[in-house]
Amino acid sequence: MSQTASRRSGSELSDFLSEAEIEALYRPTASATGLPGRAYDSKFYRFEQRKLFPRTWCAVGFASDLPDPGDAMPVTLAGWPLVILRGVDGKLRAFHNICRHRAMRVLEEPCKGRSTLSCPWHRWTYDLSGKLVATPRIGGGQRDSDPTFVPAADGLKPVELGQYLDLIFVNIDGMAPPFHEHLAPLMELLAEFDLSDLRLGERFSLRYPANWKVSVEGALEEYHIPFGHPQHVRNVRGDNPGVIHAGRTYMGTFNARRYRDRHHAAASAGLDEAIAPLPQRQSSEGKRAYSLNIFPTGHMDLRGNRVNLGLFLPDGPEHTDIVLGMYYRGAAASDPEHAALRSKAATEMRRVFEQDIEFARHVHENAKLRDAAGLDTCFVPFWEGSVQRFQQAVVERLRGDR
Repeated sequence: MSQTASRRSGSELSDFLSEAEIEALYRPTASATGLPGRAYDSKFYRFEQRKLFPRTWCAVGFASDLPDPGDAMPVTLAGWPLVILRGVDGKLRAFHNICRHRAMRVLEEPCKGRSTLSCPWHRWTYDLSGKLVATPRIGGGQRDSDPTFVPAADGLKPVELGQYLDLIFVNIDGMAPPFHEHLAPLMELLAEFDLSDLRLGERFSLRYPANWKVSVEGALEEYHIPFGHPQHVRNVRGDNPGVIHAGRTYMGTFNARRYRDRHHAAASAGLDEAIAPLPQRQSSEGKRAYSLNIFPTGHMDLRGNRVNLGLFLPDGPEHTDIVLGMYYRGAAASDPEHAALRSKAATEMRRVFEQDIEFARHVHENAKLRDAAGLDTCFVPFWEGSVQRFQQAVVERLRGDR
């Protein structure tokens, strides 16, 4: 492809961002400027579909949704249709949700107890390892074989899969570093916590009317919490927020908040001290809480007696589907004794995400206009280094950094 044709196709980062804009993003936080508004439009999103989401480990689902062999579900990652299933050997596997015949999707709805998956159009059938096992009537009449025709491909195309806690990750192009290497910085960060035996308590989902980056950026910083979520800070005596990141594995904040007393600490988290906290191998003044983007589509909050695991899944350039699960250790996730407390915590957390909907809507709508108005965005150094690092990670992935 000629250089001119390449630029017309939008195949290079330089087609969207100038060197000056990239340089400005990498300045010290106090003087940096954020991604321009066109980085949130449909053309940039199509570039991300080709150059970002297939090239890294992306969170797409929850392993607890597929507890038994034969369980399967379709998922979509930025327009890429995939199937996640649990095989007869109990292992999770991922495939492109594309029949090798003429590209029909082989699964439209979650299912349980299946031994095969069949394309609904011509009934080409695959077992749970992805192998093509049946081609009904391919030879005419009732003949299921044809000696003159041998399919060029013999199964669903696999996709690399990894799992951390309950989150399922995929790497579509298969060229990212091994999953354990990619996630090692996150596991090192959380090594002081005992996260064994986490079980799902509550889950909810929301849809944001905003580009996926707007949605993630709003979840990355705590600067807006006193104004957008005042119920979360009314009992806080002091805090010590900090920005943390590790390459393109995670970015976010930690906060060792100090509350007026144990009751207020529990109330501010929408919890009750009756649910035991997650064991820590080290102790510190106050309880350290983390709020992280597991780049690009994963979300993790670790606070007190629970872990929140979530997905920020782009659905086109202007919508983001958000799913958040709240996990507790052992029986605390399901016992009747704590049912009301778990429900209260879920209600409080859902309220936070609902309060952000209008913020996301207006920021997204203004992103379409601010370039024409000549308006750059800036970052507040004390609070928003994690947002800056997230935008840098987007640039690095689109630039081709591994």
